[in-house]
Amino acid sequence: MQFGRQQPTGRLISLTPLIDVVFILLVFFMLASSFLDWRAIDLSVSSGAGAAASSQRAILISLRSDGSIAVGATPVATQSLQSVIAAKLKGNRAQRIVIRSDPGVQLQRAVDTLDLVRRIGATNVSLSRKR
Repeated sequence: MQFGRQQPTGRLISLTPLIDVVFILLVFFMLASSFLDWRAIDLSVSSGAGAAASSQRAILISLRSDGSIAVGATPVATQSLQSVIAAKLKGNRAQRIVIRSDPGVQLQRAVDTLDLVRRIGATNVSLSRKR
């Protein structure tokens, strides 16, 4: 009788390739995923003669390239913009508001103004650009 190691009858499976595949899949899904929180902004686009007539009745907020803000033709300080817009709305949340920016105004400034107007409670807000 001879005692010793017995030879395995099956093949040995190496786990190294399996681990490599798992790490490759992990890297692939990490690169393919986006961890940013993207928010969409609803914009209404209007065209034609009806848009010109309706913009006369709308509250126009002008963002100027020199950093100033005007509501209609009246210059307004940035700190008092919220109270001026709230006074113009007077409970009519469906009143149309148009935010128009001059060329050279940063988009973030227009989005901040849009957020401020939406916080007041306005529901009919649109962005425009100066031609």
